[in-house]
Amino acid sequence: MAYGRKTIAYRGVRSTSYKLIPKIGRVEFLAKSADPEQQEKSVFEVFRMRALPFLETPCERMWDWLALAQHHGLPTRLLDWTFNLLVAAYFAVEKEHSGDSAIYAFRIGPSLDIEANRDPFEVEEVCRFSPRHITHRIMVQSGVFTIHPNPTVPLTSERVDRYIVVQDFRRELKFICYRYGITRASMFPGLDGLTSHLEWLRTEKY
Repeated sequence: MAYGRKTIAYRGVRSTSYKLIPKIGRVEFLAKSADPEQQEKSVFEVFRMRALPFLETPCERMWDWLALAQHHGLPTRLLDWTFNLLVAAYFAVEKEHSGDSAIYAFRIGPSLDIEANRDPFEVEEVCRFSPRHITHRIMVQSGVFTIHPNPTVPLTSERVDRYIVVQDFRRELKFICYRYGITRASMFPGLDGLTSHLEWLRTEKY
């Protein structure tokens, strides 16, 4: 499909069975009888209290905190996207998988006004959230998010297209990404990203 000058966000997923659901909608809390949203908020508040010593940039808004938590693996109601198609392709094929992968393309629309919507937990519809570059990861990954008020419901929209990366092409696509400078080292700046990339580059690791 030709997108012209439309703003497109991309998301790469390892398996075609993966739906467009934020991580918080895919986890099971230990306290199964408690309200899921309250548990989500509780975990988020603990993160905010304990993350302070590790901050590179001050988080001025709840939205900053939510973006930071998402990029460091905390289950949240945000879903990761990127404006860079090659970045999405890399994440689709980064890890070994015995089946096909997928890349989603979303004609994403304008950003939410976070000054008028200060509380992420009060947003009532799926929409785009453009974060500040509070971490290197957001910047180098050309990151953008969608926020999901009901994170257990998969995103479905006529503005979303899905493209299949067949299993036989996955390894080659990962090498193509490397040729264009998209690697574990570039996506995750730091020693961990560098060592993982060097292991992949110089060994038989997928």
